[in-house]
Amino acid sequence: MDTEEKEDISREAPVQLEVDSISISFGGVQAIYNVSFQVRKGEIFSIIGPNGAGKTVTLNCISGIYKPDRGRIIFEGQDITKWPPYKRAEAGIARTFQKIELFSGMTVLDNIRLGRHVHLKSGLLSSSIYLGKTAREEVESRKFIEEEIIDLLEIEHIRNKVVGMLPYGLQKRVELARALALNPKLLLLDEPMAGLNLEEVEDMARFILDVNEEERWKVTCILVEHDMGVVMDISDRVTVLNFGQKIAEGRPSEVQQNPEVIRAYLGDVEDLYATRR
Repeated sequence: MDTEEKEDISREAPVQLEVDSISISFGGVQAIYNVSFQVRKGEIFSIIGPNGAGKTVTLNCISGIYKPDRGRIIFEGQDITKWPPYKRAEAGIARTFQKIELFSGMTVLDNIRLGRHVHLKSGLLSSSIYLGKTAREEVESRKFIEEEIIDLLEIEHIRNKVVGMLPYGLQKRVELARALALNPKLLLLDEPMAGLNLEEVEDMARFILDVNEEERWKVTCILVEHDMGVVMDISDRVTVLNFGQKIAEGRPSEVQQNPEVIRAYLGDVEDLYATRR
């Protein structure tokens, strides 16, 4: 599906997430101020800006790590502003992290399995004897991980490897796998391309597009990323933060021509085009 077609569809899709005038400060430093945007179901929605612009803080507010001082966050019609992170995960919001947050001493498969915890309903007693419902849940969970996630992300060859022994690029892929194990409705991606080489960046972009577009998944994605080539190529819409405030929003083609955005972050338009070659 080409970008223009995706943009047409996204404008017709219902609003899945609304960030309504959120502000948060830390020790007198205003991290984000009066930031608002809407993300429609099925979009890849990117948040860009210079270092310290408030991008990760915004993701942390959406995922529940931070609670905004003011404003609201609405997910599928529900006000989740005061919900703890685990409840947001249960509602279908998953995320990856700017710095990898895996259990380095565990295997790839065990790390991915941790992402299924919100779907496991067995009690302590049944879990301890591993019978009946618990056994069925485990079989279904294992099948989902093996057939839907490991195959998708092409990590069959490392499934039983200890995560801490893997190259950084593969660890990034495992973290994405763990987020997908939640079977999310909304996926928050915090700099998934950071630290990857060109081939790994291309693979990661392909995986994100597959998760967003394939009929089995159709996951809405919010992407925080510094790689402008990736952002401009795969995003439906882009919002731009600078010093904690939104300065622009629109299609990639519109944002990259916005004079205020160019001044704040992207540099000369010619430089932007050069990064995409």
